[in-house]
Amino acid sequence: MAIGNVIIKDTDGNIPYSGASGQEKVTGLLFDVSMQPDLFREGYGKNNEGKLKLNDVLYITNFKSAIQDFGIIERVETTEEDENNVNFFHGIPAYHIREFFRMSGNVDGNGKLYVMFADCSASWDAIDVMQRVAGGLINQLGVWTEQPLWKLNGAEEKYNLNIVKTLNDKAVAMADLHQPLSIVLCANPSNTGSDTSDGKQIDLNKIPTAICEASRISVIFGQARCALVSMMQKRNVNNTPVGFLGAMMGAIARANVHESVAWVRTFNLFDDNFQNIELGFGDINLTADEDFTSLNMYESLSPVLLDDLDEKGYIFPIKYSGRENGIYISKDQTCSVGDYRTIARNRTINKSRRAVRAALLPYVNSPLMVNPATGFLAPSKISSFKTLIGDILAKMQAAQEISGYAVNIDANQNVLVDDTLRISYVIVPVGVAVKIYVEEGLSLTAK
Repeated sequence: MAIGNVIIKDTDGNIPYSGASGQEKVTGLLFDVSMQPDLFREGYGKNNEGKLKLNDVLYITNFKSAIQDFGIIERVETTEEDENNVNFFHGIPAYHIREFFRMSGNVDGNGKLYVMFADCSASWDAIDVMQRVAGGLINQLGVWTEQPLWKLNGAEEKYNLNIVKTLNDKAVAMADLHQPLSIVLCANPSNTGSDTSDGKQIDLNKIPTAICEASRISVIFGQARCALVSMMQKRNVNNTPVGFLGAMMGAIARANVHESVAWVRTFNLFDDNFQNIELGFGDINLTADEDFTSLNMYESLSPVLLDDLDEKGYIFPIKYSGRENGIYISKDQTCSVGDYRTIARNRTINKSRRAVRAALLPYVNSPLMVNPATGFLAPSKISSFKTLIGDILAKMQAAQEISGYAVNIDANQNVLVDDTLRISYVIVPVGVAVKIYVEEGLSLTAK
């Protein structure tokens, strides 16, 4: 008789495979330093050129590497005279990189982040360079620039939107090269293109809509209201708002492709240095006490104004009444009201697009059997290609990244004539509870 024991055997519970390759987490941060001409010519930037130069593309897997390997150091307190000798760009790049890793999982954790410093005043070709170095794997790119987001269009007119269409066109071109990505733009909202006193004042009622059928780009503004961010903005000669681009990109990298980064339960920006919010612009002329005249703290903004900024297509940090210790992202919208009006929808279709293309590439120039009676594509080939693509989309559905899908291959296409196989597929996206309406009332009974 055998000795008593506890016997445990493995069984396959058929848990759905997520289908995640990890590639959808690959993120880029592009810093346009066109308005910092001396950044790499003198001071800390010059002394650090052995680790980092203008136009280098860095692959950063953790925050410690950013500091140790590339010299992108966190800000340290110093005098105004020693600022540029002690700090690298006032600590702004390190701040956003740190925020990226914090929101993508853990400040001390690992990630996949490409970073570049470039002069983008003439063009945005730096995006092409970054994608080329990354092998086309960058799925979402954050662009931080001091170029103005809006430009004056007459004293009484609404401002003109700047940069957005140009960057969206660049993203469209990337998609045509089979390297689709979502761009998040953090441009300078604190002036309208001039360094005059009037140019540094922004009339919130003149902010134009960002909706311009640019579905591959989103525009963000707003920042943490804290001593660290305030000092970085003050020491910058342009007084450009620091923004929250790093946190935004970290949230996107952390999110599954179908998830909105505005999901309250999952994406809380709250941190020691992110407990309060301000727009970061309004009137950046300095007072006698060397403070900005107004940066529009969040509590001073009316719900009507916030709704207006949201309806105009902008993304910004917000708070919800009744939730303590919470800073959230207002929406994950793009500059479009069409099918691809959210970042999540773009990331979902981009994932399927990349995966389907990768699966089909081995079949380029492959033989295609046809029905000898009709000359049309053989039913067996139709079935095999449907299965090939269906398997990819089924995994996305099992991971709840899509609600459903359909693959269609026309049985009557004559591949002998044009040597072309035509396949189409559609996916049903996952919905988002942007608003939840509840009716309540008193009753004599519980029925």
